[in-house]
Amino acid sequence: MIKKLLSKLFKRIALDDERESIEKYLSQSSNTYDLEQRIRELDHKNKYNRFYL
Repeated sequence: MIKKLLSKLFKRIALDDERESIEKYLSQSSNTYDLEQRIRELDHKNKYNRFYL
C-alpha cells in the first residue's frame, strides 16, 4: 500500500516538474507565432497533450 502511494507521489512530482519545464520553455517565446511553433513542436513529440487530456 505504501509502495503504491509513494509511486503515485513520485509520478505526480515528475509530471509537475515536466509541466514547469514546458511552461518555462513556452514562456520564452518572443511572439505568438513563435509560441504556436513551440506548441506544435511539443505536440509533435506528444509531450504537451498528456497534461490536458
